[in-house]
Amino acid sequence: MSFKDRMTRCPDPFDKSLGAEVGADFAGEGPEVQRLIAGAAGCSPYLHGLIGKEGDWLRGALADPEAARDAVLDALPQIAPDDLSNGLRQAKRRLALLSALADLGGVWPLEEVTGCLTRLADGATEAALRAMVAEEDRRRKLPGGPGEDGTGGMVVLAMGKMGAHELNYSSDIDLICLFDSGRYAEEEVQEARAALIRATRKMTALLSEVTSEGYVFRTDLRLRPDASVTPVCISLEAAERYYESFGRTWERAAYIKARPCAGALEAGARFIEDLRPFIWRKHLDFAAIEDAHKMRLLIRQDKGLHGAALEGMNLKLGRGGIREIEFFTQTR
Repeated sequence: MSFKDRMTRCPDPFDKSLGAEVGADFAGEGPEVQRLIAGAAGCSPYLHGLIGKEGDWLRGALADPEAARDAVLDALPQIAPDDLSNGLRQAKRRLALLSALADLGGVWPLEEVTGCLTRLADGATEAALRAMVAEEDRRRKLPGGPGEDGTGGMVVLAMGKMGAHELNYSSDIDLICLFDSGRYAEEEVQEARAALIRATRKMTALLSEVTSEGYVFRTDLRLRPDASVTPVCISLEAAERYYESFGRTWERAAYIKARPCAGALEAGARFIEDLRPFIWRKHLDFAAIEDAHKMRLLIRQDKGLHGAALEGMNLKLGRGGIREIEFFTQTR
């Protein structure tokens, strides 16, 4: 079934003149689609801009949205290195627009919308990682080369919403970048580490930088072990030692949603499996419960969120908000 045959709802435009102007360009797609386009463009400046840039592609995508989505995702590994920046941004524009319209029109359920955006983040991270590792190899900075899998032993863990396939339109992506030092001779590890640190920085810059074509995803690397003193990419062995010796309650909670999303996926899966005793404790003692409670209070104190009044309430961090619900769930 086409997009219009599956629509169950349609937003009303806040700015009717702006919506009508854009909707008129889609008169040939039928009145249902035209109203959806007008409603989306008239409510969201962001979607208005995307429709203006990707309108021609969108007309073809509406005939079979799943095929259009999969075509964009399947093309990510084929983007040439010189075109990667613009190619990833075009993919982001197209899938953000398609998933938003499918969401607003009731064509896709929530899980399919967030799943589409998460698959895009996975694919973009994979493409950026491989390109930057290959660049280090071309510069002869990666001992032994990137290996048969092209990753240099580097793996990216998706955390938070990305790890749980829950990305929304404005989500940043939380990543932890690690590498398998066992793939290198002992005397090569430091050189490989330096090369993969550079690759990580270039990868995150490629994804985060705002250009004339937009950006792919804002990228946050601060969930890595001891982020204030460690480089942006450390060895799997060093990370495991850290969690065994110094891992804190909030880090256990963060790893509930963690999964390998790019690079050496098998090494990442082994790491997560080895970390299971740290993430999933056999017993939850009173100290751990108190620690979770203190995290909640620190957020309130840091953000100045003490009252219970609804006016100006912070839905994410306020009292009874999303973060408190998350803590409550994780302690169980």
